[in-house]
Amino acid sequence: MLSFTDQVKLIQKQLIQASADYAEAKIQSTHLDQLLGFRYEDIEESLLKTHQDSIFSSERQFWYGLELPSLQTPYSEIHEMVKRLKPQDHELWLDLGAAYGRMGIFLGFLYPKVRFIGYEYVSERVCEANRVFQDWKLESVVMKQADLATESFRVEQADLYFIYDFGSKTDVYRVLEKLRLIAQTKKIRVIARGRGVRNWILMDFPWLYDVCPAEHYLNWSLFQS
Repeated sequence: MLSFTDQVKLIQKQLIQASADYAEAKIQSTHLDQLLGFRYEDIEESLLKTHQDSIFSSERQFWYGLELPSLQTPYSEIHEMVKRLKPQDHELWLDLGAAYGRMGIFLGFLYPKVRFIGYEYVSERVCEANRVFQDWKLESVVMKQADLATESFRVEQADLYFIYDFGSKTDVYRVLEKLRLIAQTKKIRVIARGRGVRNWILMDFPWLYDVCPAEHYLNWSLFQS
């Protein structure tokens, strides 16, 4: 059996073994999650049973019942993002709608001096992510339960914001408006993943690309105020 140190080295090695093929990348990511000890299949099945009557009737969207590989960003894409952004020690990266916190996993193993906070509405996902973070002694990363779209939720100033179609259009717009207020006092960087948030920014939030042209990749875009 591998020692804990050797297990960490194995995870680190697999995190940077990127695949350009999206289908293969999802398979790789699922395998890596299994090595990390995630138990989210049972969690998502329970969530679907609990909320199945409200999935289509609610105006809000929390992705109950969504295929697990589609709920989260593949590690290979996170690797691509991190290579482009080159995180520096003591930076703060925020994931707004983090699911099980894969961005935190990547940073915690490979950039342990970068601080990460992942916000997620579903408390069961938050608890599971924090359990895995703690099992692997990832001290600079944490998940927090929050309803991002409420007026009471305040987005703190950070060095990078990551958004992946975390909810309904209305909820995403509310969060983007909160980021606009921050951008009035400092320049910000936003990684947007998913067709929804990328298109909505291009349609209605020109302050995120008027000064600095957006950078578009296959499944994500980098916007800067």
